[in-house]
Amino acid sequence: MLNLRSHRVMLSAVGALVVAGAGSGIAWSQAERTSEPADVLLDAVEHSESTMRDYIDEVSGRFDEIEATSDVDEKEELAAALMTDVPDLADEARSGVLGAKEDAQAVSLADGGRLDAARDAYVAHMDAWIAEYERAIVAPASVVEIEPRVNSTFDQAVAAFERSDLDSGQERRAEELLAE
Repeated sequence: MLNLRSHRVMLSAVGALVVAGAGSGIAWSQAERTSEPADVLLDAVEHSESTMRDYIDEVSGRFDEIEATSDVDEKEELAAALMTDVPDLADEARSGVLGAKEDAQAVSLADGGRLDAARDAYVAHMDAWIAEYERAIVAPASVVEIEPRVNSTFDQAVAAFERSDLDSGQERRAEELLAE
């Protein structure tokens, strides 16, 4: 019995090492995959798109709440609160997109390649949103209408990613990230 217990401890220790070794092999292969320039660029796009969507969702949700309220005084209070909050919401979103932009620009790509062109087009889209956030910080009521440049740069970025040389998994991910 004592001998069996010591074997269980040893088998458990060996099992833990095998599992840990397999896990680190999986983590290593995933880390290798995500360190590809296209994947790192798509990570930056994901961060940016997530930040942009969170901002849009927050502001449009607040507008929906205002529209759903029938009491005039409550409507005015909700609208005033939104206008008070917009500069902070826009500043937070601006910071997130600026960080994603830095990440995108840090990706090492061959100059003039299709992926470099896709990055440039997407960075132009980020710049359009950054300008939109800066406008909302100064003039909160500007959130009512988004500048047409935001949509046109988005369309250009989508087209550029469609022309880039992504593998099928990356292509699918780009399509999901840039779905309207």
